[in-house]
Amino acid sequence: MKRSFIREILEVIDTDTISFAGGLPNENLFPMEAIAVSAQKALSDPKSLQYSFSAGIPALRDKLAAYYTAMGLETSRDNILITTGAQQALDLISRVYFKEGTVVEAPAYLGALNAFNANGCPLYPYELRKTEEFEALFEKTKRAYIMCDFQNPTGYCYSIDDRKRIAQAAIRENGIIVEDGAYMELYFEERLPILSLFAPNHSLHVGSFSKILAPGLRLGWIRGDAALLQPILALKERSDLHTSTLSQMIADIFWESGKFEYHLPNIRAVYDAKCNYLADKLTTLLPEFVFEKPKGGMFIYGTFKGEIDAHALAMASLKAGAVFVPGGEFYTATPQCSEARFNFTHSTFDEMNRGISIIAQTYKNSLTKR
Repeated sequence: MKRSFIREILEVIDTDTISFAGGLPNENLFPMEAIAVSAQKALSDPKSLQYSFSAGIPALRDKLAAYYTAMGLETSRDNILITTGAQQALDLISRVYFKEGTVVEAPAYLGALNAFNANGCPLYPYELRKTEEFEALFEKTKRAYIMCDFQNPTGYCYSIDDRKRIAQAAIRENGIIVEDGAYMELYFEERLPILSLFAPNHSLHVGSFSKILAPGLRLGWIRGDAALLQPILALKERSDLHTSTLSQMIADIFWESGKFEYHLPNIRAVYDAKCNYLADKLTTLLPEFVFEKPKGGMFIYGTFKGEIDAHALAMASLKAGAVFVPGGEFYTATPQCSEARFNFTHSTFDEMNRGISIIAQTYKNSLTKR
């Protein structure tokens, strides 16, 4: 079984390598003191180290239910299933609902593609932004996996009209849309209404604490109709019984403290500044890379001019001390292509400047060898 290019890269780079490859949050933004206080409070209760409910602890499910209800999507704790990261959510969902195949974006989130492939799910890619192509494929599969908000890898945000149109297709075909909302809170200007709002009984919305709190907690969730969640819950019970009780209680106590009210705006402000800085460096130091600056998320995605093998360029850049992810990794057939993804959340401003300079020089060197 082929491993993830990004996970392999993270394991071989050293401390001197400037990496734009992973989707790593900025450790400097982790609310360490507040998490420590939450952990201490959680550990004062022996139940934090005990077995717990397979669907998740009621207090955290209630908070997530209120979160969705505040968006206009009426939700109770019975509509929430806590998972061990959003990655487990996608794995479980695909094993229950995608065995006959699913529509996926092209390009699409690599972790989702790997999970679906590992579970033997036939994949039917449609070119991102081409809603007509999506509808034609969905009519056959009745299943789809999409990321409406700051899509990984492209940073693209679906329009409200396209969200409504895709939701109507789910209702019309009596199908299921799995909406991955891992980046939805990382908006720089505004948060658009989630697609699930327009098709609540025909969608599963996947969320994660990894990008907004800390990925080491390994906490995600699924919001959906209780009937749709039941077979997923049964599978989760067989997989790991339940998600870490301690992690859930830490997140619940942190949320209860009200810390999210200023933590999230701070993350957005820092990431907005970092996105602007990386976009400026790409424009000035590497003008051969054409991209559209995103309005949220963690990535800048674009295309190198000319017939550039982005994978070869990434490998050459890695040897020189900087690395990014070639776009071919995000397609089901892994074609050779000139597209690439750059993460802007993890590196410092100085590292971004030096890293793009290295990649720009490597790009120029590759042209002289042709």
